[in-house]
Formats: sequence, C-alpha cells, structure tokens
Amino acid sequence: MRKNNILLGAVSLVTVVFWLLLKPVEPIATAVHISQLVGALSLVGLAYVNFIATRHPWVDRLFGGLDKAYVNHKWVSLIAIILIIAHIGILAGGEGLIIARGVVSPEDGPGMLGWVSTVLFLVLGHIAFWATKMNYETWKSIHKIMFLPYLVGLAHYYQCSDYMVLGLAPFNIWLNLVNAVGLIAVIYSIFIYEKTAFRYRYNVSRVKNVAKDTIEITGNTTDKYLEFKPGQFTFLKFPDRSINFPSHPFTISQAPQKGEIQFTVKNLGDHTAKLIDKVKVGDQFAVTRPSGMFDYTRGSRHQIWIAGGIGITPFRSFLQAGVPEEFSVDLFYAYNNAAEGPYLDELKTLLGGGNVRLHLIDYREKGFLTVEMIEEAVKIENPVDIYFCGPVPMRVGLKKAMEQSNLNVLGFHFEEFKFR
Repeated sequence: MRKNNILLGAVSLVTVVFWLLLKPVEPIATAVHISQLVGALSLVGLAYVNFIATRHPWVDRLFGGLDKAYVNHKWVSLIAIILIIAHIGILAGGEGLIIARGVVSPEDGPGMLGWVSTVLFLVLGHIAFWATKMNYETWKSIHKIMFLPYLVGLAHYYQCSDYMVLGLAPFNIWLNLVNAVGLIAVIYSIFIYEKTAFRYRYNVSRVKNVAKDTIEITGNTTDKYLEFKPGQFTFLKFPDRSINFPSHPFTISQAPQKGEIQFTVKNLGDHTAKLIDKVKVGDQFAVTRPSGMFDYTRGSRHQIWIAGGIGITPFRSFLQAGVPEEFSVDLFYAYNNAAEGPYLDELKTLLGGGNVRLHLIDYREKGFLTVEMIEEAVKIENPVDIYFCGPVPMRVGLKKAMEQSNLNVLGFHFEEFKFR
C-alpha cells in the first residue's frame, strides 16, 4: 500500500508546487485562490480513481494487486468529495454565499454547474460508499452515473477558473494532462471496458459438484487461452442471456493448463446461485486478463497458509503446480463440515514430498480455527509469512490474535474481494 500512497502524494505535491507558481488573470481574494487549489486537488483525486477503474495491468503493478487498488479507489473517492465540499465551504466562509463571478452561486450558469456537480457527487457518493448490502450490479449501475457529475465538474473548472486554463504555465499543462487522463479513463471504463476486456473465450467442458452448493466449472478455449500464475484471479462473464451472469471476480482454482481454465463457484446467495442452477456443458463464457499478487513464492521459506471454505482455491492451485522443496508450509483448511468442504480428499494427494503439511479443521468437530490451534500444530521458531484466503470476520479475528501471539509473523498476506 505504501507505493501507491507515495504515488498519490507525489501527484498531489506536483499540483501544489505548480499552483504556487501560478498567477490569476486578475487580482482575486485569498479565499478564492485557495479554494481553486482545493478544487484542482479534487480533480486530481477523481482522475486517480478513474484510472484505477480501468483495471489496466499498470494498476496491478502500481498497487500491488487490483484488490488493493480498489481499496484506494474507495477512500480517495471519499477524499475527493470532501475536497469538493471544502472548495465551496472555503469560498462561502471567506466571501459570503455570492462569490466573485458566481463561483459558488447557483444564480448563473457556471456557478450552477458547480452546485449541480457537488450535489450529484454527494448523493451518488453516499449511496456508493454506504450501500454495502446493495446488489452488486445495481451498485455498478449507480456508480457509472458518477460520470455525469465528473463531466459537470470539469465544465465548471474550465468555465469558472481565474487562471488561464489553456495557457502554457506548468500548472495549466499539468492539470489539463490530469483531466485528460481522468476523462479518457472514465470513458474507457464505462463504455469500452466490458466490450474489449473479455478477450479470452471458453466453452464449458465439464461441470462437477465438489461440495454442497459448490460446483467446479472447467472450460476449454475456443481461440487463444489465458496465461496466468497460480493464485491469480480473473473476471468471469457468461454472455448468454439465459444464464444472465454479469462479470464477477473468481480465483482460478487449478494450476495453469494449456487451453484450459477452471473455477470453483459456491452459492453465496447472489448471482452465483443462478449460475450454479443454470450452467451446463457447452455454454460459453469469457474472462479478462489475470490479476492479483497473491504469490507465496515472494515470501519467506517458512509459511502458514490458512483457507476458509471456498478460500481453498488459490492454495489448491499452488499445490497442483508444485511447491518447491525450499519452502516449508503448514496449510490449515477450515470448513463448516465434511459436506461443505471442497477438495478434502484431493488435497491429501497433493502434499508432495512432505514439505507441505495439511491440517483439517472441521467446525462441527473442532470449532473455529484459533491461533492456539495453529501454535500447537506448528512447532517452529522461525519467522513465518501468513497467506490467508477466506471470510473477512475469520481473517480479522485471526490477524488480531496473531499480533498478540508467540508467532513471529513477517507478513499477513490476503486479497480483498470487494470491488466497491
């Protein structure tokens, strides 16, 4: 996370430095001067989150994973909206509600644009930030409407600025470049991404029940196949209207196989329920390029892997690909009961030469997995890297307990599968 925070800080710092060198066309009040810097910083923040929404490979690299990028997307969006409010608030506090040239007054066209943009951002931002239980597709549709206040905000900037917005001063060139990136990014993510990103197409060759309410979908390529690393995820979409399954992120649940790809899908009560009921051999689906940095080979030689339920999928991929002998791994697999634990028998056959040890935690028999269970089973004094994939409450509880335990944890690695 540090690298992307540095990036945002650097972009913001460049904006401030160039602003300090800028002079308005005519003398303006200090409040107006400062408020326009705050407004410019909000545009920088919005361009930043628009770039994240493109899901470009650079986003994966810059943020250490697309999942972490979307965490930033959420919080930088909130900061940008706060800056928009501050932009108006500074003016209102310094000059009254009717400001020079109607910058914050709804009584003229340019000023009205600012008010419209702010109100739309407040309403839509509130929904996008707090509506955690909203259907994902509904949330995405509302999120796309953010395009409108962004356009209105850009129009407000170019009409109301007290600077030569198309001049050759460093600030003008810089902010025009930032705005161009933001505008191109938002157009791409809303109107082009869905039509071009799903370039890898497969036919379902096998559908297999691997646990209660859990199926395994195997596909064979119809053209070029996706090259990926074990542990990565991709966005999966079934274009057939009879299935009606929109794009959704899934970990690829097997090691790379030429011309083949596999997903394990659990009924979580959303669109996955429809997919499990309707998918059949012969159906077509499409996927995007792979994403994610969930890669144990970057960690230390001594590791603990923790899987909760369907979270076993990246570890299954690791094991199928083979874990090099220099790594010593203890895999803890927690599940509700034997009927709901996919791949229980298969995992025992994938342990390799003894450098991977499997610990099965059946909740019905042993209760929830605890740090005490881990400490009792793992008799090592070496520093360890923890790799986790499972429910958020489980992750939060274990991570907090480990901070107070005797385990010498070098890093706690996981991915956020909440792309909103």
